[in-house]
Amino acid sequence: MRRREFIALLGSAAATWALTAHAQTLTRANELDSLLQQAQVLGAPMAAVQRAIQISRRPIFLKKDALAVFDISQPSANKRFYVFDFKSGQGTAHYAAHGRHNAPNARAMKFKGFQTDLDMVPLGPLKTGHSVVMDPYKTIVDRYDGTIYRNMIVVVLEGVASYNGYINRTPPFKWIIHPNWYTTAAFRAKNNGMLGRSAGCIVLDPAENNELITRLQDGALVYVTVGDAPIEHFL
Repeated sequence: MRRREFIALLGSAAATWALTAHAQTLTRANELDSLLQQAQVLGAPMAAVQRAIQISRRPIFLKKDALAVFDISQPSANKRFYVFDFKSGQGTAHYAAHGRHNAPNARAMKFKGFQTDLDMVPLGPLKTGHSVVMDPYKTIVDRYDGTIYRNMIVVVLEGVASYNGYINRTPPFKWIIHPNWYTTAAFRAKNNGMLGRSAGCIVLDPAENNELITRLQDGALVYVTVGDAPIEHFL
């Protein structure tokens, strides 16, 4: 091949690569716009969602195609645990309970003190581990309608910020995402739509638990927020 032809071929390849990269960038931008639009429709705190997306790009989060935002400022009767799946392009909202000192009632009132109160969900960015089976949650029995949920899994959470790393140093206590009977549809129906309280963990409806944990396990970001307020307001 002559030198001039070779240079022309290189130029053509570079142009093709640039066009492909540009198209991929536009596709990612469109997908992100779609997810943000879905987040808004679902009632997610938009500034917190955008903050979470930026945080999820950090190298510490090995899973880049899914993240969750948990807005504990909302009433427990709301679907306030938002999962954003970048692979499918879908955003979904789910019921979730949190720490007992943040009230079982319509709206949580206490957020400061989470670093010293081990019954509160830690705020900020948390990283998921691999799913495991823990005996207390392996089988969940709904105390209202008797439904039995078997083969339940949980995932351990790791604090990755200076202000929530304390959860990594409190053996034998672990902060996990797990299912329980006080988040089920039957419980909600008997309690004006509200959920029960956890001892500081994030608790999902057992009907959805395994699917959500499987999607979020192995290094995804779970961002716990109080609406759109910066976490620094509660330190």
